[in-house]
Amino acid sequence: MKLEGRVAVVTGAGRGIGRASAILFAREGAKVTVADTRVQLGQETVGLIESAAGTAQFFATDVAKEEEVEKLMAETSGRWGRIDMLFNNAGRTLAKPLEETSEIEWDQLMNVNLKSIFFGVKHAVPYMRKQRGGVILSTGSISSFVGQLGTPAYVASRGAVMMLTKSLALDYAADNIRVNCICPGITDTPMLREHLETAAAVQHDLEVGADSRANHPKN
Repeated sequence: MKLEGRVAVVTGAGRGIGRASAILFAREGAKVTVADTRVQLGQETVGLIESAAGTAQFFATDVAKEEEVEKLMAETSGRWGRIDMLFNNAGRTLAKPLEETSEIEWDQLMNVNLKSIFFGVKHAVPYMRKQRGGVILSTGSISSFVGQLGTPAYVASRGAVMMLTKSLALDYAADNIRVNCICPGITDTPMLREHLETAAAVQHDLEVGADSRANHPKN
Protein backbone atom coordinates (compact mmCIF):
# COMPACT_ATOMS: atom_id res chain seq x y z
CA MET A 1 0.00 0.00 0.00
CA LYS A 2 1.32 3.41 -1.00
CA LEU A 3 0.64 5.16 2.33
CA GLU A 4 1.55 2.43 4.79
CA GLY A 5 2.83 3.97 8.02
CA ARG A 6 1.69 7.48 7.08
CA VAL A 7 -0.69 9.76 8.97
CA ALA A 8 -3.16 12.06 7.24
CA VAL A 9 -5.43 14.87 8.42
CA VAL A 10 -8.43 15.59 6.20
CA THR A 11 -10.69 18.57 6.90
CA GLY A 12 -14.27 18.67 5.68
CA ALA A 13 -14.14 14.88 5.65
CA GLY A 14 -17.75 14.33 6.66
CA ARG A 15 -18.98 14.09 3.09
CA GLY A 16 -18.15 14.62 -0.57
CA ILE A 17 -14.54 14.89 -1.75
CA GLY A 18 -13.24 14.97 1.82
CA ARG A 19 -14.93 11.69 2.74
CA ALA A 20 -13.84 9.99 -0.48
CA SER A 21 -10.25 11.15 0.06
CA ALA A 22 -10.16 10.01 3.68
CA ILE A 23 -11.42 6.58 2.67
CA LEU A 24 -8.86 6.34 -0.14
CA PHE A 25 -5.97 7.39 2.11
CA ALA A 26 -6.99 4.73 4.64
CA ARG A 27 -7.36 2.12 1.93
CA GLU A 28 -3.77 2.85 0.94
CA GLY A 29 -2.61 2.27 4.51
CA ALA A 30 -2.67 5.70 6.15
CA LYS A 31 -4.04 6.41 9.60
CA VAL A 32 -6.57 9.20 9.11
CA THR A 33 -7.88 11.97 11.32
CA VAL A 34 -11.32 12.91 10.01
CA ALA A 35 -12.05 16.56 10.83
CA ASP A 36 -15.43 18.22 10.41
CA THR A 37 -17.95 20.35 12.29
CA ARG A 38 -20.70 17.82 11.55
CA VAL A 39 -20.20 15.15 14.17
CA GLN A 40 -22.57 12.53 12.77
CA LEU A 41 -21.18 12.77 9.23
CA GLY A 42 -17.60 12.68 10.47
CA GLN A 43 -18.27 9.62 12.58
CA GLU A 44 -19.93 7.97 9.59
CA THR A 45 -16.73 8.49 7.60
CA VAL A 46 -14.71 6.87 10.39
CA GLY A 47 -17.17 3.98 10.43
CA LEU A 48 -16.77 3.44 6.70
CA ILE A 49 -13.00 3.39 7.06
CA GLU A 50 -13.03 1.01 9.99
CA SER A 51 -15.52 -1.31 8.28
CA ALA A 52 -12.93 -1.74 5.55
CA ALA A 53 -10.21 -2.57 8.12
CA GLY A 54 -8.71 0.91 8.03
CA THR A 55 -7.63 3.12 10.93
CA ALA A 56 -9.25 6.47 11.63
CA GLN A 57 -10.41 8.84 14.33
CA PHE A 58 -12.87 11.73 14.31
CA PHE A 59 -12.00 15.14 15.71
CA ALA A 60 -14.71 17.81 15.75
CA THR A 61 -13.06 20.92 14.34
CA ASP A 62 -14.15 24.35 13.20
CA VAL A 63 -11.33 25.12 10.79
CA ALA A 64 -12.12 28.85 11.01
CA LYS A 65 -10.88 28.86 14.62
CA GLU A 66 -7.12 28.70 15.09
CA GLU A 67 -7.21 27.13 18.54
CA GLU A 68 -9.29 24.23 17.24
CA VAL A 69 -6.96 23.63 14.31
CA GLU A 70 -3.97 23.72 16.65
CA LYS A 71 -5.65 21.09 18.87
CA LEU A 72 -6.45 19.00 15.79
CA MET A 73 -2.77 18.77 14.84
CA ALA A 74 -1.63 18.18 18.42
CA GLU A 75 -4.20 15.41 18.91
CA THR A 76 -3.18 13.71 15.68
CA SER A 77 0.53 13.84 16.43
CA GLY A 78 -0.06 12.84 20.03
CA ARG A 79 -1.93 9.70 19.01
CA TRP A 80 0.11 8.54 16.05
CA GLY A 81 3.44 10.33 16.48
CA ARG A 82 3.55 12.21 13.19
CA ILE A 83 1.64 14.11 10.51
CA ASP A 84 2.60 13.22 6.94
CA MET A 85 -0.31 14.70 5.00
CA LEU A 86 -2.67 17.61 5.49
CA PHE A 87 -5.59 17.91 3.12
CA ASN A 88 -7.22 21.33 3.52
CA ASN A 89 -10.52 20.32 1.99
CA ALA A 90 -13.13 22.11 4.09
CA GLY A 91 -15.02 24.69 2.07
CA ARG A 92 -18.28 26.45 1.46
CA THR A 93 -20.00 28.27 -1.39
CA LEU A 94 -21.93 31.49 -1.69
CA ALA A 95 -24.11 32.17 -4.72
CA LYS A 96 -24.96 35.84 -4.33
CA PRO A 97 -24.17 39.08 -6.18
CA LEU A 98 -21.47 41.14 -4.52
CA GLU A 99 -23.72 44.09 -3.71
CA GLU A 100 -26.08 41.76 -1.84
CA THR A 101 -23.29 40.03 0.10
CA SER A 102 -22.97 41.07 3.72
CA GLU A 103 -19.65 41.53 5.49
CA ILE A 104 -20.54 38.59 7.74
CA GLU A 105 -21.17 36.32 4.74
CA TRP A 106 -17.92 37.42 3.10
CA ASP A 107 -15.93 36.78 6.27
CA GLN A 108 -17.54 33.41 6.93
CA LEU A 109 -16.70 32.19 3.45
CA MET A 110 -13.13 33.50 3.52
CA ASN A 111 -12.57 32.06 6.99
CA VAL A 112 -13.47 28.55 5.86
CA ASN A 113 -12.08 28.61 2.32
CA LEU A 114 -8.89 30.58 2.90
CA LYS A 115 -8.04 31.41 6.51
CA SER A 116 -8.42 27.74 7.45
CA ILE A 117 -5.51 26.92 5.14
CA PHE A 118 -3.39 29.51 6.93
CA PHE A 119 -4.23 27.85 10.25
CA GLY A 120 -3.74 24.32 8.97
CA VAL A 121 -0.37 24.97 7.40
CA LYS A 122 0.83 27.05 10.34
CA HIS A 123 0.18 24.24 12.81
CA ALA A 124 1.02 21.21 10.64
CA VAL A 125 4.35 22.39 9.24
CA PRO A 126 6.27 22.22 12.55
CA TYR A 127 5.45 18.51 12.82
CA MET A 128 6.39 17.91 9.19
CA ARG A 129 9.62 19.83 9.55
CA LYS A 130 10.67 17.69 12.52
CA GLN A 131 10.20 14.53 10.47
CA ARG A 132 11.90 16.16 7.48
CA GLY A 133 9.04 16.06 5.03
CA GLY A 134 5.35 16.03 4.33
CA VAL A 135 2.58 16.82 1.88
CA ILE A 136 0.05 19.64 2.01
CA LEU A 137 -2.96 19.57 -0.30
CA SER A 138 -5.69 22.20 -0.58
CA THR A 139 -8.93 22.09 -2.51
CA GLY A 140 -9.28 24.76 -5.13
CA SER A 141 -11.62 24.75 -8.09
CA ILE A 142 -11.85 25.53 -11.76
CA SER A 143 -12.83 28.88 -10.27
CA SER A 144 -9.20 29.21 -9.19
CA PHE A 145 -8.53 29.99 -12.86
CA VAL A 146 -11.68 31.60 -14.29
CA GLY A 147 -14.61 33.65 -13.08
CA GLN A 148 -18.17 32.42 -13.01
CA LEU A 149 -21.57 34.05 -12.87
CA GLY A 150 -23.08 35.09 -9.55
CA THR A 151 -20.42 33.80 -7.14
CA PRO A 152 -17.81 36.57 -6.78
CA ALA A 153 -16.85 35.90 -3.16
CA TYR A 154 -16.44 32.17 -3.79
CA VAL A 155 -14.35 32.74 -6.90
CA ALA A 156 -12.15 35.25 -5.04
CA SER A 157 -11.51 32.70 -2.29
CA ARG A 158 -10.60 29.93 -4.72
CA GLY A 159 -8.30 32.18 -6.71
CA ALA A 160 -6.54 33.09 -3.48
CA VAL A 161 -6.11 29.42 -2.58
CA MET A 162 -4.24 28.85 -5.82
CA MET A 163 -1.83 31.75 -5.33
CA LEU A 164 -1.27 30.89 -1.67
CA THR A 165 -0.42 27.34 -2.72
CA LYS A 166 2.15 28.53 -5.25
CA SER A 167 3.80 30.72 -2.65
CA LEU A 168 3.86 28.01 0.03
CA ALA A 169 5.33 25.50 -2.41
CA LEU A 170 8.33 27.80 -2.77
CA ASP A 171 8.57 28.54 0.95
CA TYR A 172 8.62 24.90 2.07
CA ALA A 173 10.51 23.20 -0.74
CA ALA A 174 13.73 23.31 1.29
CA ASP A 175 11.93 21.44 4.10
CA ASN A 176 10.94 18.63 1.71
CA ILE A 177 7.28 19.59 2.14
CA ARG A 178 5.33 19.42 -1.10
CA VAL A 179 2.40 21.82 -1.43
CA ASN A 180 -0.23 21.36 -4.13
CA CYS A 181 -3.70 22.62 -4.98
CA ILE A 182 -6.32 20.24 -6.35
CA CYS A 183 -8.73 22.01 -8.71
CA PRO A 184 -11.59 19.65 -9.58
CA GLY A 185 -14.18 20.38 -12.18
CA ILE A 186 -17.86 19.76 -11.56
CA THR A 187 -18.11 16.89 -9.07
CA ASP A 188 -21.38 15.41 -7.88
CA THR A 189 -21.26 16.15 -4.14
CA PRO A 190 -23.87 17.34 -1.65
CA MET A 191 -22.26 20.79 -1.62
CA LEU A 192 -22.48 21.03 -5.41
CA ARG A 193 -26.18 20.17 -5.36
CA GLU A 194 -26.83 22.80 -2.71
CA HIS A 195 -24.80 25.32 -4.70
CA LEU A 196 -26.62 24.61 -7.96
CA GLU A 197 -30.01 25.12 -6.36
CA THR A 198 -29.00 28.52 -5.05
CA ALA A 199 -27.01 29.52 -8.13
CA ALA A 200 -29.97 28.86 -10.44
CA ALA A 201 -32.07 31.33 -8.47
CA VAL A 202 -29.27 33.91 -8.50
CA GLN A 203 -28.78 33.56 -12.25
CA HIS A 204 -32.50 34.04 -12.81
CA ASP A 205 -32.45 37.20 -10.69
CA LEU A 206 -29.44 38.54 -12.58
CA GLU A 207 -31.11 37.91 -15.94
CA VAL A 208 -34.35 39.53 -14.80
CA GLY A 209 -32.40 42.52 -13.53
CA ALA A 210 -30.53 42.85 -16.80
CA ASP A 211 -33.76 42.71 -18.80
CA SER A 212 -35.32 45.33 -16.55
CA ARG A 213 -32.41 47.70 -16.99
CA ALA A 214 -32.46 47.17 -20.74
CA ASN A 215 -36.17 47.98 -20.93
CA HIS A 216 -35.88 51.04 -18.68
CA PRO A 217 -32.66 52.79 -19.72
CA LYS A 218 -31.55 55.81 -17.74
CA ASN A 219 -31.20 59.17 -19.47
